[in-house]
Amino acid sequence: MNRVLSESIRVAVVDDQGVIRAGLRMIIDHESDLTVVGEAADGASALTMVAEVRPDVVLMDIRMPVLDGIEATRRLVDAGAAGAHLPAVLILTTFDDEEYVLGAIRVGASGFLLKDAGPDVLVAAVRTVHAGNSLVDPVVTNTLIAHCLELERTRPAVAPPNIPSSHWAQRLASLSEREKQILGGMARGLSNTDLAAHLVVSETTVKTHVSSVLSKLGLRNRVQAVVVAYETGVVTPGAAAWDTGL
Repeated sequence: MNRVLSESIRVAVVDDQGVIRAGLRMIIDHESDLTVVGEAADGASALTMVAEVRPDVVLMDIRMPVLDGIEATRRLVDAGAAGAHLPAVLILTTFDDEEYVLGAIRVGASGFLLKDAGPDVLVAAVRTVHAGNSLVDPVVTNTLIAHCLELERTRPAVAPPNIPSSHWAQRLASLSEREKQILGGMARGLSNTDLAAHLVVSETTVKTHVSSVLSKLGLRNRVQAVVVAYETGVVTPGAAAWDTGL
């Protein structure tokens, strides 16, 4: 991170496998600015734990007994909208879970991380979502989202939610030309730094545009914007990362 933290980032670990929880705790507690404040073995226990210890970031497995990670994330987000404490949720996944990833993003997860990521990637991801950024790994994010959307189009079992095209058409029409450029750039994995360089503006200006895009589209975070951009055809799978119309 670019700033010195005045206190540790409080992390909760949710996974039904004890050995994975132990490994994650060891990695996180090794960092001076991170500390594990709670653990849970299923989504239901996670909801109680989060309410009690109020972590900043939750590492959430997808497939767990009692209550899965997607539903647990949805309930955390809903509770947050009603005024409860809302941590950033970082989904832990594998490519075997690909058909569940979009569900996690749509209900409000801040981002996701592959379980085989190394310790350095894990701790960087925690710091990233805590800072309010969602695309932990833009390349992996965009590749997986594009593949998941293709799965939705070909597998009835993972059909997308029934959102009328007019819903997005109206919201996309409210974006300025610059905001549409920003959305396209985000969807292709460009960071704020990349976007600022392409547009020849400051990163602060880019952040302002990103916030405006999310607000106008009614989205919580950047990774949800990537899904919408692919779903609505703003960008298409396989398009070059630099082909943004900037």
